[in-house]
Amino acid sequence: MRKLPLSAFIFLFFFSPVVAQVSGTVVGLQQEPLPFASVYVEGTTNGTTTNMEGFFSLELEPGKYRLVFQYVGYQSEIREVEVSRGRSVQLKVILKEAAIDLSTVEVRANAEDPAYPIIRKAIAKREFNYRQIKSSVCDVYIKGTVKILKAPEKILGQEVGDLDGNLDTSRQGIVYLSESVSKLYFKQPGKMKEVMVSSKVSGNNQGFSFNSATEMNVNLYDNFAVFGRNVISPIADAALNYYRYRLHGAFMDEQGFLIYKIEVIPKNPEDPVYSGFIYIVDQLWNIQGAGLMVTGRSSQLQAVDSLMIRQVHVPVKGRDVWQLFSQSYAVQGGLFGFVFGGNFSAVYRNYQLDIPLEDKFFGNVVMKVEPGSNERDSFYWSQTRPIPLTEEESKDYIRKDSIRLVRTSKPFLDSVDLAENKPKVGDLLTGYRFQNSWKRYSFTLESPINTIQFNLVQGMHFNAGLGFEKSFDENNNRRLVLKSLLNYGLADNQFRASGEAEWRPRPKIFERISLAGGKRLVQFNESEPISASLNTAEILFNRRNYARFYDKCFLRLDYRRELFNGFMVYPSLQYARRTMVSNNSDYSFFHRDDRILDSNLPVHPEIDGAAILPQESHALQAGLSIRIRPGQKYMDYPDRKFSMGSKYPDFWIHYRKGIPFRSGQAEGLRSDVSFDRFSASVVMNEWTLGLAGVMSFRLEGGFFPASSKLLFYDYRHFLGNQTSLGNPARYLFSFKMLEYYSSSTDEYWLEAHWEHNFKGAITDKIPGLKKLDWNLIAGFNFLYTPRQKDYLELSLGFGNIGAGIAKFLRFDVVSSLRQGQYAGTGYLVGINLPFGDIDLSSL
Repeated sequence: MRKLPLSAFIFLFFFSPVVAQVSGTVVGLQQEPLPFASVYVEGTTNGTTTNMEGFFSLELEPGKYRLVFQYVGYQSEIREVEVSRGRSVQLKVILKEAAIDLSTVEVRANAEDPAYPIIRKAIAKREFNYRQIKSSVCDVYIKGTVKILKAPEKILGQEVGDLDGNLDTSRQGIVYLSESVSKLYFKQPGKMKEVMVSSKVSGNNQGFSFNSATEMNVNLYDNFAVFGRNVISPIADAALNYYRYRLHGAFMDEQGFLIYKIEVIPKNPEDPVYSGFIYIVDQLWNIQGAGLMVTGRSSQLQAVDSLMIRQVHVPVKGRDVWQLFSQSYAVQGGLFGFVFGGNFSAVYRNYQLDIPLEDKFFGNVVMKVEPGSNERDSFYWSQTRPIPLTEEESKDYIRKDSIRLVRTSKPFLDSVDLAENKPKVGDLLTGYRFQNSWKRYSFTLESPINTIQFNLVQGMHFNAGLGFEKSFDENNNRRLVLKSLLNYGLADNQFRASGEAEWRPRPKIFERISLAGGKRLVQFNESEPISASLNTAEILFNRRNYARFYDKCFLRLDYRRELFNGFMVYPSLQYARRTMVSNNSDYSFFHRDDRILDSNLPVHPEIDGAAILPQESHALQAGLSIRIRPGQKYMDYPDRKFSMGSKYPDFWIHYRKGIPFRSGQAEGLRSDVSFDRFSASVVMNEWTLGLAGVMSFRLEGGFFPASSKLLFYDYRHFLGNQTSLGNPARYLFSFKMLEYYSSSTDEYWLEAHWEHNFKGAITDKIPGLKKLDWNLIAGFNFLYTPRQKDYLELSLGFGNIGAGIAKFLRFDVVSSLRQGQYAGTGYLVGINLPFGDIDLSSL
């Protein structure tokens, strides 16, 4: 027999595992697996949870241990194990439902349930229990899985396919599987920072997980948890106003704690509340565990049917100080014919308490992902993950790694491009796209048929765009985008062409450089107070003309970057020749005999039908906008940065300069304007006010110095509306009933917008309305200019109108006052769609 050399024995001795594995299953009395059951070493947070199949695996150094097996609603069990070097221990643990003792519970007729005094004590000690630990750091492992349970064959006539190999022949499959390990730092009051040290995404070896311990953590010691709206904790200060409680009894766990099992029952299911069970420790009045559900309806998560949250808390310092050990989400929902289910599990281990952490350590970084965190190999994960993979998850990693190798190869990408690049009949409506996936570039040609519009200057006009995009990294962060717009009007027989080049070199500082130029027909207010499609409908069906245009030949350079966190600059430079145009058509489908169409001149007191605007003017303008966002929170990834907003408003400062000059030739380059425009604004989007809803506001003031020389193009125009349709995405920056150009000014102005969405705080209390799940929204808009004086709008309406997830309608009743005099009442139907945002740097 061949003998091993001495060096091999030395290698095996020193490099054989110094830890032993304890593994097994946790099941109930009927042998059913108990998913997400907690397994940990008594007196520590060294542990794990079971996977969906009830299987667990825990690595320990040699020694004797007392392992605690715990599942919400079940009697915990302690097993003593002894592990030695390289030895594996197999266990099967059967947990019994907690034996509830009701003998000490005295329930008298007409008396309140015994749960109430327990809950009152838990509420009274909520703040104390939350603040026991001044600071901490722990390791957090998260595994997230989202699975399609049912997928349609088509959506709006378009083939769904197999979603890049994610769906099997039964139209099911895992579409997201990811694991991450992070360090989570905490310091009172409420400071948190997460550092992700390893990340794995199935099917993407370069991907970074979007798992986040800070985002996932639902702290029941806080009054609220944020979902679609704030959901109130069962032990919040005001919880007794929203919940009823029922004591199901008490049980003594294996560690000697008396635990009360209390059912949490919503008084009104439409309120933002949980239902389920919470477990309170006797004498300490803290949380031992929770099994709570929140519905998508009550939390206003439109695509979610239900979200189940399970938590286990364990002692981390003696018997009095407890912390979260494990947490899991189980979510179910549907969207556009898809039915999905998701499970996210987190294990919080190795707590270090009351460690010195400076405030500056936290800064504004919510989460930092370490470079190289996505480069860990399979051996690392097999040694690190505390929650074993299920058989389905293991197969998903293997299958998607194989699929990725095939689908990212040049032959496969070329074959896909060959099929996709063939012109199709449908391209006449949707446009044509040619792509080279291997080299990461594409050409697009927009369909002129799909962009036919009508206005009085051009009559019927056609738009066609040619685009090019080139990406310089796999995640499409660094990219070059070229666009051209071709436009031809039948009535004025004019061909207009323009283009833009945009380069995004450094996504971590939001850097963007763009150069645009050409000839376009634009509205005097280039923020487009009325869209081309709505203006088309108003002319053809109502014979009302609201858009006002001029021809613009221009060259414009824009730049954007973040100088430091929350401080963004937007410098710009533009030269333009502006030319007046006239209506060349008076066509409409209806009202041709009883309505006269307006001319193309803006309706403004200074114009009032008189041709005071020169036929042609030239302008050289420079601009600088600065956005200051104090306390901006963000997620720092190696290749990009994600802004998480701030609890403070945004502050904007704008300066625009009209620069006069002459080239020396009468018809040569020149600039006919000389002005300065200063303005500043404060913008707050969705300031959460507990259960009262969210408030948003915007205040702006500005002026032109008296020495300014400018034309109507350069006035401060405001976003008005003279139709019955609106875009709620613009309501914080626009007026609902103001004539489009009636208040444009070259002097000074003060503008204010306010809106409050009660998020069900009122409608949930009204029978009938609470079933509709509508949100009551109140608002006002105010404008003051020297010529038009004060203008005020008051509005009240409902949002979240619709069926299922398609709740994108809003209805408002609006009354206006001009100089204190009632000016009229109207209504506005709004459609919440993801377009129409205002570029605040251009205001």
